[in-house]
Amino acid sequence: MTQTIDLEELAFVAAVMERAHRLLDAEEKKLPPRSADGNDGPGSPRQTLLGAGELTRGADDAVRRIALAIGYACAGLHAHALGATKHAHAVPRGVPGGTDRMARPLTSGTIEALKLVRQVSDFFGEGLRETIDKALAAPTATWPPADWSDYDEERMKSAAAVAASATPTGPRPSAASPASAAVSTSSTVPAQQQAG
Repeated sequence: MTQTIDLEELAFVAAVMERAHRLLDAEEKKLPPRSADGNDGPGSPRQTLLGAGELTRGADDAVRRIALAIGYACAGLHAHALGATKHAHAVPRGVPGGTDRMARPLTSGTIEALKLVRQVSDFFGEGLRETIDKALAAPTATWPPADWSDYDEERMKSAAAVAASATPTGPRPSAASPASAAVSTSSTVPAQQQAG
């Protein structure tokens, strides 16, 4: 069974993401250049500029990944096109995460760009639509944290909770018998060595 690539969908999503990229790029260029003004908290001019850059680069990267998949498909390189299409479906990095740094209210161009990305969010998988909705509804910037020690403590608690939930609660397997140890050793040998 040969997998097909929907070139129309790829082209549509690429066009929407390019439009979002152009809007974000224009908004980023309107911001004042980076400065060491001493205020580096959430929503500061520096953080807003960093967030705008994350959004712009994320949208541009998404366009490039989609264009690569289209190019491989048009060149008849099906295996490469399938791989590139899989990568094209990855959620754009920094979109909408860059808004966590940005002053509120968000600019109209940024809002319009995020709404465009929201329209094609199903292409990128579950969760993006909700994340964009949260970013648009957020009353203030949230990154970087005001208190890094509280942030680190919260991350440690979260990591401990994840580790605890991943710990098996059943009985532990007994020591491996010599026969199973031999099997597991041979299964790690590369195919070239096994054949020779």
